[in-house]
Amino acid sequence: MNNFFKAFRFVITTHLAALLVLSVLRLAQYFYLNDFVDANVSNPVWPAFVRGLWLDNVAVCYVMILPYVLLLFISSIIPFFNKYVWRTVVTVVIAVLSVEIALQAANLQYFKYFSNVINSSIFEWMEEAGTAVTMILEEPSYWVLIISGLSLIALFDIFIWRHSEKTLEGLLSGKTVVNYVDRLKIFAVSLVVIGLCMFGIRGRMGYNPIKVSAVYYCDDYFLNRLGVNAAFNLLNTYIDNNRRENRGLNLMDGETAVRKIRHDMQRGTSDVFSVDSLSLQRHIKRDSSAIFAEGEKPNVVIILMESMSAKLMQHFGCDVRMTPFLDSLWNESFSFENFYSVGNHTNQGIYSTLYGFPTVLSRNAMKGTDIPTYYGMPNVFAEKGYSTSFYMTHESQYDNMNAFLRTNGFKHIRSQEDYPGDSIVNSFGVSDGFLFDYALNELKTMQQPFFSVLLTISNHPPYVVPDWFDAHGWDAEYAIVLYSDYCLRRFFEGMKRCGLYENTVFVFVADHGKIIGRPECEVAESFNHVPLIIHSSRIGKKTEKDFCCQTDIQAILFSLLGIEYDNVGFGCDVLNNTSSEVFYSTDDILCARDSSYLYLTDPRTNMIKSYDIREKYKEVAKDSCLYLDSLLRRRFAAYEYLVSHKKTTLVK
Repeated sequence: MNNFFKAFRFVITTHLAALLVLSVLRLAQYFYLNDFVDANVSNPVWPAFVRGLWLDNVAVCYVMILPYVLLLFISSIIPFFNKYVWRTVVTVVIAVLSVEIALQAANLQYFKYFSNVINSSIFEWMEEAGTAVTMILEEPSYWVLIISGLSLIALFDIFIWRHSEKTLEGLLSGKTVVNYVDRLKIFAVSLVVIGLCMFGIRGRMGYNPIKVSAVYYCDDYFLNRLGVNAAFNLLNTYIDNNRRENRGLNLMDGETAVRKIRHDMQRGTSDVFSVDSLSLQRHIKRDSSAIFAEGEKPNVVIILMESMSAKLMQHFGCDVRMTPFLDSLWNESFSFENFYSVGNHTNQGIYSTLYGFPTVLSRNAMKGTDIPTYYGMPNVFAEKGYSTSFYMTHESQYDNMNAFLRTNGFKHIRSQEDYPGDSIVNSFGVSDGFLFDYALNELKTMQQPFFSVLLTISNHPPYVVPDWFDAHGWDAEYAIVLYSDYCLRRFFEGMKRCGLYENTVFVFVADHGKIIGRPECEVAESFNHVPLIIHSSRIGKKTEKDFCCQTDIQAILFSLLGIEYDNVGFGCDVLNNTSSEVFYSTDDILCARDSSYLYLTDPRTNMIKSYDIREKYKEVAKDSCLYLDSLLRRRFAAYEYLVSHKKTTLVK
């Protein structure tokens, strides 16, 4: 049994030594790049180191699972402390840990140059590896870092190897016969240790394993990234980039597509476009027909309603009264008849609504390990002096929301981690009722003006209808819609009672819809046709019939508010520019729609379908919709180009 604990002591020492070296490098990064810290904002630094140690442990556990299994678990069954096996395992572990340490050391200069953690983009240098190495070696300022990094790795390797040899010597000279009881004890301890290592790899409790998002804790760009382990980031960004849904579609030449979209946007407008002809960035001046006077700053609350298809409302033909509040609000607000979600997932609705970009198939634009940067509503409102906040029901790292939203304009984020445990009703966290009550209590005391987004969830399986709520005996799928509508009304009335209503603009929009009844064709209209209601005591009743979608919300809202801003996305102000088509996607199909036709294509299988909406979705010849095909390819190809070339944020 003594041999087992000798081996165990060596493995644990190696594990802890690796964590210590990585923590020292993180400390060096903090001091070396201290100029990156925003001196105007007071954020605690210690969480970056605690969360960094957390992510370092994940990266180290991936490597240490090998000695935990081979040197502890298997040896507890068959004692085999053979020097060749031992040294082979130790050599592999030292080599891989050295790579992790080297990446963390290299990250000091990489971050200084690229303002980002090492990621899969370094593989793009492979074709020019000689040039890259020469560039690094020819820059004298890099030599100190290179020598220091190599020295640290050498010290680590020598320490582990010497400790390994000393341990091996003791193992080979020690007692090899182990009785049955001791073997059971060793077996049990090994199982516990390996279980802990597997948990370390997963990184956390809950239904999602750890992601880079977990280390983001404030609004400081550098401090959030200080806790990111370079090896973990490199591996995960490589995996992200090679996922099927993230591969480019090659619909048409991206540069040509951007130029055509830009040309269309420039027609009949006074917007000042960026000198970069391959960017959509344009400066939009205050609209003379704005509802609010120049200098007025009303609060803005966006409620992203889970799965609220337009077909659930009586206004759109539902024969059951499931949304009495939304229907009543429709009749006294600025409402949009032909409004569509860009996709069929919540992350797509958030991303498009807030930043004005479309989405492609099942791609999650927020979920990259290398957190993408976007410029949209949260950024503009923050620059105008607004407090920015986002309220969700579930875990903050779900769909990478925590990291993405903190990176792109939101300062104040509330999620399941902030709510009492007894308020959680299912795997998606708290109910809509709790979310609205919690948010309302904070909005009462929040510095005004504020821009707040509330993401609901109750209208999503598993449906949880409170026992106290009168559901009229309906099935849960319908009762939950009535409950969600009730929660919206209660929040709305709460805003009135606390005096916030008069100075607040409310935006009610679904993240996406849901299938209601029998789909008309491959893509059910109810999945993307959703309500958009903009309400304020100042705006009054109006109905817009032009086609528009979530990418347009920013442009529409800022036009009403009279905000002068820079738009880098696809959003169109349909209040001043007519829009005849709308584009969206499902997991497998890209869609283009106007008042006459629905055009569908799966670019991966070359499936194309065309339907005449006026003839109850009668399938027609593809030639009928060639113009929609051209516009669709242009839009999505331009989007892919802008994202891949990082033209989604503001360039001054």
